[in-house]
Amino acid sequence: MLNFVGLKLFYFAIISIIIVGIVLTVKSLFIPLLIALFIAMVLRPLVTFFESKGFSQTSIITTMFLTFFLLVVFGFSIFIPILSEEISSFSTKLPAIISSLQDKIDGIQHTLEAKFPSLEISKFTQESISSFVNSLNGTKYFTNALNILTFSILVPFFAFFLLKDMHLIKKTLLSYIPNRYFEITAILFYKISNSVQLYIRGQIIDSSFVGIMTGIGLSIIGFPFALVVGLVAGIGNLVPYFGPILGAIPAILIIFITPEWATGSAIGLVVGVFLFVQVIETIFVYPAAVGNSVNLHPLIVVLALLIGGELAGIVGMIVIIPAVAILKVTFELLHKYMLAYRIIG
Repeated sequence: MLNFVGLKLFYFAIISIIIVGIVLTVKSLFIPLLIALFIAMVLRPLVTFFESKGFSQTSIITTMFLTFFLLVVFGFSIFIPILSEEISSFSTKLPAIISSLQDKIDGIQHTLEAKFPSLEISKFTQESISSFVNSLNGTKYFTNALNILTFSILVPFFAFFLLKDMHLIKKTLLSYIPNRYFEITAILFYKISNSVQLYIRGQIIDSSFVGIMTGIGLSIIGFPFALVVGLVAGIGNLVPYFGPILGAIPAILIIFITPEWATGSAIGLVVGVFLFVQVIETIFVYPAAVGNSVNLHPLIVVLALLIGGELAGIVGMIVIIPAVAILKVTFELLHKYMLAYRIIG
């Protein structure tokens, strides 16, 4: 029995390695597909609800996508001109940001080297500045534009057909499952779907709150590029723990290039807006919207975020948590059944 179980585990390990290798090889397609899968899982209950009211599945999905497209176009027609103007203005000031950062870091470097002559930080400083400047200047804009174009085409395409044929895909997969494993597989599908749906819905609500309130708060105090900062804060909030830091980076850069906002009182206003939004989000919004939908230990979350960031940048950090949640649910259920059938201790 043990040899049989060991052989099965060996084959499972080989298949897992092959799958991971394929994912790493075609991660440019894997990330849009994973995002589309999450979207389909979130929208599926809505489709099921309208199907129960007598509407056809194709008409429901088509209407949902058309409605979303029209809302995006309508929103863009209102906010894009403002955002475009802010982004254009921000781009013109980008060299000043880089120069200002260079001067600040050089000053800190000289101070440290004067106090600690044996400390050699020149090489590290130059590498850090070079890496940061490359992330700010236009060398990656074209690649990012291609990625955005790819995502805008692939994600809706994948999501539409996954949403339309999700039940067929599930039925086909279950048809290959032996009868003795059918129950555990069906339960696994349900638990994964439920966990990911709750998490993604909660994160969307939570991040929308942070983005909108940050933009409104900064606009009230007259902070420049308030909409851009709010947009980045909302998107950044999708990344657990690191979200507030990512959202605050544009505000810090703007303070560097606008002397009137570099005073103590002005910085206090900006910090006050961010703190107010984060306190409300942490106490009221996050527990109600997200709660313990994935129930992962903070250490696992941080390690997963680092891995996701290494694989696919910010997008990887956003999608890695639901992916880890899927693995967690799978492992817990398999472990439970292996104990029940006395396959392990």
